[in-house]
Amino acid sequence: MPLSKIKIAPGIFKDDTVYSQEGKWIDADKIRFMKGRPEKIGGWVKLDTDSIASGTVRALLPYRANNSNRYIGIGTHSHLYLYDDGAGTYTDITPASNYTAGAQHTTISSGTYTYATMWTLDRFGEDLIGVNGIGGRLVRLDTSAFQSNSSTNAVTETTSGVPSNANGVIVNSASRQVVLYGAHDGTASSPMNVAFSDLGDITDFTPTVSNFAGAQVLTGGNLLLGGIRTRGTILLFSDTSVFTMTFVGQPDVFSFQQVAENAGIAGPKAAAEFNGIVFWMGNDGFYMFSGGVQQIPCSVERHVFDNLTKQQKMKCFAGINPKFNEVWWYYPTGSNDASDDITNYVIYNYKEKLWSIGTLVRGAWAPEGIYDNPIASSVAASSSFIYTHESGTDDESSAMACDLKSADIDLPQDGDDIMFVDKIVPDFDDQVGAVTANLKFRFFPNSTQITEATETLATSTEYASIRARGRQMSLQLSSNATSSHWRLGDIRLNLKADGKR
Repeated sequence: MPLSKIKIAPGIFKDDTVYSQEGKWIDADKIRFMKGRPEKIGGWVKLDTDSIASGTVRALLPYRANNSNRYIGIGTHSHLYLYDDGAGTYTDITPASNYTAGAQHTTISSGTYTYATMWTLDRFGEDLIGVNGIGGRLVRLDTSAFQSNSSTNAVTETTSGVPSNANGVIVNSASRQVVLYGAHDGTASSPMNVAFSDLGDITDFTPTVSNFAGAQVLTGGNLLLGGIRTRGTILLFSDTSVFTMTFVGQPDVFSFQQVAENAGIAGPKAAAEFNGIVFWMGNDGFYMFSGGVQQIPCSVERHVFDNLTKQQKMKCFAGINPKFNEVWWYYPTGSNDASDDITNYVIYNYKEKLWSIGTLVRGAWAPEGIYDNPIASSVAASSSFIYTHESGTDDESSAMACDLKSADIDLPQDGDDIMFVDKIVPDFDDQVGAVTANLKFRFFPNSTQITEATETLATSTEYASIRARGRQMSLQLSSNATSSHWRLGDIRLNLKADGKR
Protein backbone atom coordinates (compact mmCIF):
# COMPACT_ATOMS: atom_id res chain seq x y z
CA MET A 1 0.00 0.00 0.00
CA PRO A 2 1.41 3.49 -0.84
CA LEU A 3 2.16 6.10 1.77
CA SER A 4 -0.99 7.74 3.17
CA LYS A 5 -1.24 11.37 4.26
CA ILE A 6 -2.60 12.06 7.73
CA LYS A 7 -5.33 14.57 6.97
CA ILE A 8 -6.06 16.84 9.95
CA ALA A 9 -8.09 20.05 9.73
CA PRO A 10 -6.52 23.26 11.07
CA GLY A 11 -7.52 24.67 14.47
CA ILE A 12 -8.32 23.08 17.82
CA PHE A 13 -11.66 21.33 18.32
CA LYS A 14 -12.45 20.36 21.89
CA ASP A 15 -16.19 20.41 22.39
CA ASP A 16 -17.15 16.89 21.23
CA THR A 17 -16.12 13.28 21.76
CA VAL A 18 -12.66 12.19 20.69
CA TYR A 19 -13.94 9.84 17.97
CA SER A 20 -16.52 12.27 16.57
CA GLN A 21 -13.72 14.78 16.04
CA GLU A 22 -11.81 12.48 13.72
CA GLY A 23 -9.45 14.35 11.48
CA LYS A 24 -9.10 17.28 13.88
CA TRP A 25 -6.63 18.53 16.45
CA ILE A 26 -8.10 18.32 19.97
CA ASP A 27 -5.44 19.76 22.25
CA ALA A 28 -2.49 22.12 22.11
CA ASP A 29 -0.12 24.21 24.16
CA LYS A 30 2.08 27.02 22.77
CA ILE A 31 0.79 26.28 19.24
CA ARG A 32 -0.78 28.69 16.74
CA PHE A 33 -2.25 28.13 13.28
CA MET A 34 -1.02 30.20 10.34
CA LYS A 35 -2.16 29.61 6.78
CA GLY A 36 -3.84 26.46 7.98
CA ARG A 37 -0.68 24.97 9.48
CA PRO A 38 0.21 24.45 13.14
CA GLU A 39 3.46 25.95 14.36
CA LYS A 40 5.17 26.75 17.65
CA ILE A 41 4.44 30.26 18.95
CA GLY A 42 7.20 32.81 19.48
CA GLY A 43 9.08 33.10 22.75
CA TRP A 44 9.57 35.98 25.19
CA VAL A 45 12.31 37.83 27.03
CA LYS A 46 12.29 40.26 29.97
CA LEU A 47 11.90 43.90 28.97
CA ASP A 48 14.04 44.82 31.97
CA THR A 49 15.88 42.75 34.56
CA ASP A 50 14.30 44.80 37.36
CA SER A 51 10.90 43.76 38.64
CA ILE A 52 7.75 45.62 39.65
CA ALA A 53 7.95 45.89 43.41
CA SER A 54 4.44 45.40 44.69
CA GLY A 55 1.07 44.10 43.56
CA THR A 56 -0.27 41.85 40.82
CA VAL A 57 -0.13 43.64 37.46
CA ARG A 58 -3.57 44.17 35.91
CA ALA A 59 -2.96 46.90 33.31
CA LEU A 60 -0.19 48.07 30.95
CA LEU A 61 -0.28 51.23 28.86
CA PRO A 62 2.81 52.05 26.76
CA TYR A 63 2.90 55.65 25.47
CA ARG A 64 5.22 58.36 24.17
CA ALA A 65 5.54 61.75 25.77
CA ASN A 66 5.78 64.94 23.72
CA ASN A 67 9.59 64.68 23.78
CA SER A 68 9.31 61.13 22.31
CA ASN A 69 10.41 59.39 25.52
CA ARG A 70 8.74 56.00 25.98
CA TYR A 71 6.87 55.15 29.18
CA ILE A 72 4.67 52.34 30.42
CA GLY A 73 1.89 52.99 32.91
CA ILE A 74 1.55 49.90 35.13
CA GLY A 75 -1.45 49.33 37.36
CA THR A 76 -1.20 46.62 40.01
CA HIS A 77 -3.92 45.69 42.44
CA SER A 78 -2.26 47.86 45.08
CA HIS A 79 -0.02 50.40 43.30
CA LEU A 80 0.53 52.53 40.22
CA TYR A 81 3.98 52.54 38.60
CA LEU A 82 5.64 54.26 35.68
CA TYR A 83 8.37 52.57 33.70
CA ASP A 84 10.81 55.04 32.13
CA ASP A 85 12.24 53.24 29.10
CA GLY A 86 15.14 55.66 28.65
CA ALA A 87 16.30 55.37 32.24
CA GLY A 88 15.29 51.72 32.62
CA THR A 89 13.60 52.47 35.96
CA TYR A 90 10.30 51.75 37.67
CA THR A 91 8.91 54.61 39.77
CA ASP A 92 6.13 54.19 42.30
CA ILE A 93 3.62 56.91 41.37
CA THR A 94 0.81 55.71 43.65
CA PRO A 95 -1.10 58.76 44.92
CA ALA A 96 0.03 59.72 48.39
CA SER A 97 -3.43 60.61 49.73
CA ASN A 98 -7.08 59.65 49.28
CA TYR A 99 -6.01 56.42 47.64
CA THR A 100 -7.23 53.00 48.69
CA ALA A 101 -5.32 49.93 47.55
CA GLY A 102 -7.48 47.46 45.70
CA ALA A 103 -8.07 43.73 46.02
CA GLN A 104 -5.90 41.06 44.43
CA HIS A 105 -8.84 38.66 44.12
CA THR A 106 -12.60 38.90 43.97
CA THR A 107 -14.15 37.99 47.31
CA ILE A 108 -17.72 37.54 48.49
CA SER A 109 -18.76 38.29 52.04
CA SER A 110 -22.38 38.18 53.14
CA GLY A 111 -23.45 38.45 49.51
CA THR A 112 -21.32 41.55 48.90
CA TYR A 113 -18.68 41.43 46.17
CA THR A 114 -15.27 43.00 46.51
CA TYR A 115 -13.97 42.86 42.95
CA ALA A 116 -10.40 42.18 41.92
CA THR A 117 -8.82 45.51 41.02
CA MET A 118 -8.56 45.91 37.25
CA TRP A 119 -7.02 49.28 36.39
CA THR A 120 -8.16 51.16 33.31
CA LEU A 121 -5.44 53.43 31.94
CA ASP A 122 -5.51 55.94 29.11
CA ARG A 123 -3.72 59.05 27.81
CA PHE A 124 -4.96 62.61 28.11
CA GLY A 125 -2.54 64.51 25.90
CA GLU A 126 0.84 63.30 27.10
CA ASP A 127 -0.46 62.63 30.60
CA LEU A 128 -1.34 59.22 32.02
CA ILE A 129 -4.78 58.91 33.60
CA GLY A 130 -6.41 55.94 35.29
CA VAL A 131 -9.04 54.49 37.61
CA ASN A 132 -8.14 51.63 39.93
CA GLY A 133 -11.12 49.36 39.43
CA ILE A 134 -14.73 49.29 40.56
CA GLY A 135 -15.44 52.41 42.63
CA GLY A 136 -12.00 53.92 42.08
CA ARG A 137 -10.99 57.55 41.81
CA LEU A 138 -9.64 59.24 38.70
CA VAL A 139 -5.90 59.94 38.95
CA ARG A 140 -3.56 61.86 36.64
CA LEU A 141 0.19 61.80 36.10
CA ASP A 142 1.65 65.09 34.85
CA THR A 143 4.29 63.62 32.53
CA SER A 144 6.23 66.87 32.04
CA ALA A 145 6.42 67.37 35.82
CA PHE A 146 7.66 63.79 36.17
CA GLN A 147 10.34 64.44 33.55
CA SER A 148 11.60 67.51 35.40
CA ASN A 149 11.64 65.77 38.77
CA SER A 150 11.17 62.01 38.69
CA SER A 151 11.68 61.79 42.45
CA THR A 152 8.28 63.43 42.79
CA ASN A 153 5.53 61.16 41.63
CA ALA A 154 3.59 64.09 40.17
CA VAL A 155 0.32 62.16 40.46
CA THR A 156 -2.77 63.97 41.61
CA GLU A 157 -6.28 62.83 42.28
CA THR A 158 -8.70 64.89 40.30
CA THR A 159 -11.18 65.89 42.98
CA SER A 160 -12.66 69.26 42.17
CA GLY A 161 -15.51 68.99 39.67
CA VAL A 162 -14.92 65.28 39.07
CA PRO A 163 -17.10 62.33 40.17
CA SER A 164 -15.52 60.87 43.24
CA ASN A 165 -15.86 57.27 42.12
CA ALA A 166 -16.02 55.37 38.84
CA ASN A 167 -15.55 51.90 37.41
CA GLY A 168 -13.28 52.97 34.56
CA VAL A 169 -12.06 55.75 32.31
CA ILE A 170 -11.65 56.24 28.57
CA VAL A 171 -10.83 59.32 26.48
CA ASN A 172 -12.91 60.23 23.45
CA SER A 173 -10.01 61.24 21.26
CA ALA A 174 -11.89 63.31 18.68
CA SER A 175 -13.34 65.71 21.25
CA ARG A 176 -10.66 65.30 23.95
CA GLN A 177 -13.25 64.45 26.57
CA VAL A 178 -12.69 62.21 29.56
CA VAL A 179 -15.41 59.61 29.99
CA LEU A 180 -16.05 57.95 33.35
CA TYR A 181 -18.39 54.97 33.35
CA GLY A 182 -20.09 53.74 36.50
CA ALA A 183 -19.48 57.25 37.82
CA HIS A 184 -21.06 58.68 40.95
CA ASP A 185 -20.46 61.43 43.46
CA GLY A 186 -19.97 59.27 46.52
CA THR A 187 -23.40 59.86 47.96
CA ALA A 188 -25.43 57.59 45.71
CA SER A 189 -24.26 54.65 43.69
CA SER A 190 -24.88 54.96 39.94
CA PRO A 191 -23.30 51.82 38.46
CA MET A 192 -24.88 52.48 35.02
CA ASN A 193 -24.08 56.20 34.87
CA VAL A 194 -21.74 57.63 32.21
CA ALA A 195 -20.19 61.02 33.00
CA PHE A 196 -18.19 63.03 30.46
CA SER A 197 -16.09 66.16 30.83
CA ASP A 198 -16.01 69.40 28.91
CA LEU A 199 -13.83 69.55 25.78
CA GLY A 200 -10.16 69.29 26.70
CA ASP A 201 -10.83 69.70 30.43
CA ILE A 202 -10.26 66.76 32.75
CA THR A 203 -11.59 68.66 35.77
CA ASP A 204 -14.95 69.92 34.52
CA PHE A 205 -17.80 67.40 34.60
CA THR A 206 -20.51 69.89 35.57
CA PRO A 207 -22.87 70.56 32.64
CA THR A 208 -23.75 74.17 31.73
CA VAL A 209 -25.41 75.79 28.76
CA SER A 210 -22.00 76.77 27.39
CA ASN A 211 -19.96 73.57 27.82
CA PHE A 212 -19.97 69.95 26.64
CA ALA A 213 -19.97 68.20 30.01
CA GLY A 214 -22.83 65.91 30.96
CA ALA A 215 -23.99 62.50 32.07
CA GLN A 216 -26.31 59.71 31.00
CA VAL A 217 -27.73 56.79 32.95
CA LEU A 218 -28.01 53.71 30.73
CA THR A 219 -30.48 50.88 31.11
CA GLY A 220 -29.51 47.34 30.24
CA GLY A 221 -27.50 45.72 32.98
CA ASN A 222 -26.51 46.12 36.60
CA LEU A 223 -22.97 47.45 36.29
CA LEU A 224 -20.92 49.19 33.61
CA LEU A 225 -17.66 47.26 33.45
CA GLY A 226 -15.64 48.31 30.41
CA GLY A 227 -15.16 50.63 27.49
CA ILE A 228 -13.06 50.65 24.33
CA ARG A 229 -12.53 53.00 21.39
CA THR A 230 -13.30 51.93 17.86
CA ARG A 231 -13.97 53.78 14.60
CA GLY A 232 -16.25 56.75 15.22
CA THR A 233 -17.57 55.57 18.56
CA ILE A 234 -16.87 54.18 22.00
CA LEU A 235 -18.20 50.76 22.92
CA LEU A 236 -19.41 50.46 26.51
CA PHE A 237 -20.04 47.11 28.19
CA SER A 238 -22.25 46.25 31.11
CA ASP A 239 -22.53 42.81 32.67
CA THR A 240 -25.34 42.00 30.20
CA SER A 241 -25.44 44.56 27.37
CA VAL A 242 -23.38 46.54 24.86
CA PHE A 243 -23.79 50.24 24.00
CA THR A 244 -22.33 52.67 21.49
CA MET A 245 -21.39 56.17 22.66
CA THR A 246 -20.96 58.52 19.69
CA PHE A 247 -20.05 62.21 19.78
CA VAL A 248 -22.72 64.31 18.03
CA GLY A 249 -22.09 67.81 19.43
CA GLN A 250 -24.59 70.18 20.98
CA PRO A 251 -27.14 69.91 22.40
CA ASP A 252 -26.96 66.19 23.22
CA VAL A 253 -23.13 65.95 23.00
CA PHE A 254 -23.20 62.11 22.85
CA SER A 255 -25.70 59.69 21.36
CA PHE A 256 -26.11 56.39 23.22
CA GLN A 257 -27.53 53.25 21.64
CA GLN A 258 -27.93 49.77 23.04
CA VAL A 259 -26.66 47.45 20.30
CA ALA A 260 -26.88 44.07 22.05
CA GLU A 261 -28.50 42.31 24.97
CA ASN A 262 -27.19 39.15 26.62
CA ALA A 263 -23.72 39.87 25.28
CA GLY A 264 -22.10 41.52 28.28
CA ILE A 265 -18.40 41.35 29.02
CA ALA A 266 -16.68 38.89 31.38
CA GLY A 267 -14.39 41.52 32.89
CA PRO A 268 -13.24 45.13 32.36
CA LYS A 269 -10.17 44.16 30.30
CA ALA A 270 -11.71 41.34 28.25
CA ALA A 271 -12.09 43.40 25.04
CA ALA A 272 -9.58 44.34 22.34
CA GLU A 273 -9.83 46.35 19.13
CA PHE A 274 -8.08 46.12 15.77
CA ASN A 275 -8.85 47.91 12.51
CA GLY A 276 -12.33 48.94 13.60
CA ILE A 277 -13.35 45.53 14.93
CA VAL A 278 -13.84 44.91 18.65
CA PHE A 279 -13.53 41.41 20.07
CA TRP A 280 -14.57 40.46 23.58
CA MET A 281 -15.12 37.56 25.91
CA GLY A 282 -18.63 37.41 27.28
CA ASN A 283 -20.14 35.41 30.10
CA ASP A 284 -20.81 32.38 27.93
CA GLY A 285 -19.19 33.01 24.54
CA PHE A 286 -17.05 35.25 22.34
CA TYR A 287 -18.33 38.27 20.42
CA MET A 288 -17.30 40.88 17.90
CA PHE A 289 -18.53 44.30 16.80
CA SER A 290 -18.01 45.83 13.37
CA GLY A 291 -21.11 48.01 13.10
CA GLY A 292 -23.23 45.31 14.73
CA VAL A 293 -22.75 42.63 17.36
CA GLN A 294 -22.37 38.98 16.45
CA GLN A 295 -21.31 35.92 18.37
CA ILE A 296 -18.15 34.25 17.10
CA PRO A 297 -18.48 30.50 16.45
CA CYS A 298 -15.95 28.83 18.72
CA SER A 299 -14.69 25.25 18.55
CA VAL A 300 -13.32 25.35 22.13
CA GLU A 301 -16.11 27.35 23.78
CA ARG A 302 -17.30 24.65 26.16
CA HIS A 303 -13.71 23.85 27.15
CA VAL A 304 -13.01 27.49 28.05
CA PHE A 305 -16.17 28.28 29.97
CA ASP A 306 -16.35 24.93 31.75
CA ASN A 307 -12.86 25.55 33.13
CA LEU A 308 -13.17 29.29 33.80
CA THR A 309 -13.19 30.20 37.48
CA LYS A 310 -16.43 32.15 37.49
CA GLN A 311 -15.81 34.08 40.70
CA GLN A 312 -12.54 35.43 39.32
CA LYS A 313 -13.70 36.22 35.77
CA MET A 314 -13.05 39.94 36.34
CA LYS A 315 -9.37 39.06 35.79
CA CYS A 316 -9.98 37.92 32.19
CA PHE A 317 -8.22 40.12 29.67
CA ALA A 318 -7.73 40.34 25.91
CA GLY A 319 -4.75 41.27 23.78
CA ILE A 320 -4.25 41.80 20.05
CA ASN A 321 -1.28 40.20 18.29
CA PRO A 322 -1.72 41.77 14.84
CA LYS A 323 1.35 40.26 13.15
CA PHE A 324 -0.38 36.87 13.40
CA ASN A 325 -4.00 38.09 13.01
CA GLU A 326 -4.75 36.97 16.56
CA VAL A 327 -6.69 38.03 19.60
CA TRP A 328 -5.65 36.29 22.83
CA TRP A 329 -7.85 35.93 25.88
CA TYR A 330 -6.27 34.98 29.20
CA TYR A 331 -8.49 33.57 31.92
CA PRO A 332 -8.28 32.03 35.42
CA THR A 333 -8.89 28.35 36.06
CA GLY A 334 -8.91 26.12 39.10
CA SER A 335 -11.04 24.86 41.92
CA ASN A 336 -10.28 27.56 44.51
CA ASP A 337 -12.70 30.35 43.65
CA ALA A 338 -11.19 32.62 46.28
CA SER A 339 -7.73 33.02 44.77
CA ASP A 340 -7.46 31.43 41.32
CA ASP A 341 -5.48 33.59 38.93
CA ILE A 342 -4.62 33.55 35.23
CA THR A 343 -3.35 30.18 34.02
CA ASN A 344 -4.80 29.63 30.54
CA TYR A 345 -5.30 31.34 27.22
CA VAL A 346 -7.41 30.91 24.12
CA ILE A 347 -6.38 32.31 20.71
CA TYR A 348 -8.68 33.35 17.88
CA ASN A 349 -7.15 33.87 14.43
CA TYR A 350 -9.70 36.36 13.12
CA LYS A 351 -8.47 36.16 9.53
CA GLU A 352 -8.61 32.36 9.23
CA LYS A 353 -11.34 31.89 11.89
CA LEU A 354 -9.30 29.28 13.76
CA TRP A 355 -8.92 28.65 17.49
CA SER A 356 -6.11 27.39 19.68
CA ILE A 357 -5.60 26.96 23.43
CA GLY A 358 -2.82 26.66 25.96
CA THR A 359 -1.40 27.57 29.34
CA LEU A 360 0.54 30.69 30.27
CA VAL A 361 0.58 32.81 33.41
CA ARG A 362 0.09 36.48 32.55
CA GLY A 363 -1.58 39.47 34.20
CA ALA A 364 -1.89 42.13 31.48
CA TRP A 365 -1.11 42.73 27.79
CA ALA A 366 -0.36 45.62 25.46
CA PRO A 367 -0.13 45.25 21.66
CA GLU A 368 2.80 46.24 19.49
CA GLY A 369 3.01 49.90 18.50
CA ILE A 370 5.02 51.86 21.03
CA TYR A 371 7.18 48.74 21.20
CA ASP A 372 7.93 46.57 18.19
CA ASN A 373 6.39 43.51 19.83
CA PRO A 374 3.51 42.90 22.26
CA ILE A 375 4.37 43.14 25.93
CA ALA A 376 2.81 41.26 28.83
CA SER A 377 3.31 40.93 32.55
CA SER A 378 3.70 37.97 34.85
CA VAL A 379 1.32 37.37 37.75
CA ALA A 380 2.72 37.68 41.24
CA ALA A 381 1.83 39.47 44.45
CA SER A 382 5.24 41.14 44.20
CA SER A 383 8.26 41.16 41.89
CA SER A 384 6.41 40.75 38.60
CA PHE A 385 8.21 41.25 35.29
CA ILE A 386 7.25 42.66 31.90
CA TYR A 387 8.06 40.47 28.91
CA THR A 388 8.52 41.23 25.23
CA HIS A 389 6.58 38.54 23.36
CA GLU A 390 7.21 37.01 19.93
CA SER A 391 10.90 37.41 20.64
CA GLY A 392 13.04 34.35 19.91
CA THR A 393 11.79 30.84 20.56
CA ASP A 394 12.30 30.32 24.30
CA ASP A 395 10.82 31.10 27.70
CA GLU A 396 13.61 33.62 28.35
CA SER A 397 16.70 31.39 28.33
CA SER A 398 14.78 28.21 29.19
CA ALA A 399 13.09 25.81 26.82
CA MET A 400 9.49 26.54 25.95
CA ALA A 401 7.61 23.25 25.83
CA CYS A 402 4.89 22.93 23.21
CA ASP A 403 2.44 20.16 22.41
CA LEU A 404 -0.13 19.25 19.76
CA LYS A 405 -2.52 16.28 19.83
CA SER A 406 -5.00 14.90 17.31
CA ALA A 407 -8.25 13.06 17.83
CA ASP A 408 -8.44 9.42 16.79
CA ILE A 409 -8.04 8.85 13.05
CA ASP A 410 -9.53 5.82 11.31
CA LEU A 411 -6.64 4.09 9.57
CA PRO A 412 -8.84 2.08 7.19
CA GLN A 413 -11.45 4.18 5.45
CA ASP A 414 -14.37 2.19 6.88
CA GLY A 415 -12.92 1.97 10.38
CA ASP A 416 -13.29 -1.84 10.32
CA ASP A 417 -10.00 -3.36 9.22
CA ILE A 418 -6.99 -3.48 11.48
CA MET A 419 -3.99 -1.76 9.95
CA PHE A 420 -0.30 -2.38 10.44
CA VAL A 421 1.90 0.74 10.43
CA ASP A 422 5.60 0.33 9.77
CA LYS A 423 6.83 3.76 8.70
CA ILE A 424 6.26 7.45 9.50
CA VAL A 425 7.55 10.12 7.10
CA PRO A 426 7.82 13.58 8.73
CA ASP A 427 7.25 16.87 6.96
CA PHE A 428 8.32 20.04 8.77
CA ASP A 429 9.19 23.56 7.72
CA ASP A 430 11.49 25.93 9.64
CA GLN A 431 12.45 23.05 11.92
CA VAL A 432 15.13 23.73 14.50
CA GLY A 433 15.76 20.90 16.95
CA ALA A 434 14.02 17.57 17.28
CA VAL A 435 10.28 16.94 17.49
CA THR A 436 8.95 13.95 19.43
CA ALA A 437 6.13 12.01 17.78
CA ASN A 438 3.92 9.75 19.91
CA LEU A 439 1.61 7.42 18.00
CA LYS A 440 -1.19 5.97 20.09
CA PHE A 441 -3.53 3.23 18.86
CA ARG A 442 -6.78 1.59 19.88
CA PHE A 443 -9.22 -0.89 18.35
CA PHE A 444 -12.55 0.68 19.42
CA PRO A 445 -13.53 4.21 20.56
CA ASN A 446 -13.90 3.04 24.17
CA SER A 447 -10.80 0.83 24.15
CA THR A 448 -7.73 1.77 26.16
CA GLN A 449 -5.33 3.81 24.08
CA ILE A 450 -1.85 2.29 23.84
CA THR A 451 1.33 4.15 22.92
CA GLU A 452 2.84 1.93 20.27
CA ALA A 453 5.60 4.19 19.04
CA THR A 454 7.61 7.17 20.30
CA GLU A 455 9.96 8.58 17.70
CA THR A 456 12.44 11.44 17.74
CA LEU A 457 12.16 13.30 14.44
CA ALA A 458 15.35 15.25 13.86
CA THR A 459 15.87 17.72 11.04
CA SER A 460 17.73 14.97 9.19
CA THR A 461 15.10 12.25 9.73
CA GLU A 462 13.84 11.02 6.35
CA TYR A 463 11.57 8.41 7.88
CA ALA A 464 11.23 6.40 11.09
CA SER A 465 10.50 2.68 11.18
CA ILE A 466 7.83 1.59 13.64
CA ARG A 467 5.68 -1.47 14.34
CA ALA A 468 2.11 -0.77 15.44
CA ARG A 469 -1.42 -2.11 14.90
CA GLY A 470 -4.91 -0.71 15.40
CA ARG A 471 -8.06 0.68 13.83
CA GLN A 472 -7.71 4.20 15.22
CA MET A 473 -4.60 6.23 15.79
CA SER A 474 -3.88 9.59 17.41
CA LEU A 475 -0.77 11.65 16.80
CA GLN A 476 0.95 13.78 19.42
CA LEU A 477 3.83 16.11 18.52
CA SER A 478 5.93 17.89 21.13
CA SER A 479 9.23 19.65 21.64
CA ASN A 480 11.02 20.87 24.76
CA ALA A 481 14.46 22.15 23.92
CA THR A 482 16.02 25.60 23.77
CA SER A 483 16.00 27.35 20.39
CA SER A 484 13.54 24.81 18.97
CA HIS A 485 10.95 25.74 16.37
CA TRP A 486 8.80 23.89 13.87
CA ARG A 487 5.93 24.20 11.48
CA LEU A 488 4.03 21.08 10.47
CA GLY A 489 3.32 20.04 6.90
CA ASP A 490 1.81 16.70 5.81
CA ILE A 491 2.98 13.68 7.75
CA ARG A 492 2.60 10.34 5.94
CA LEU A 493 2.32 6.74 7.15
CA ASN A 494 2.98 3.44 5.44
CA LEU A 495 -0.12 1.30 6.04
CA LYS A 496 -0.80 -2.37 5.44
CA ALA A 497 -4.09 -4.24 5.93
CA ASP A 498 -3.85 -6.66 8.86
CA GLY A 499 -7.26 -8.37 8.99
CA LYS A 500 -10.42 -7.71 10.99
CA ARG A 501 -9.47 -9.26 14.35
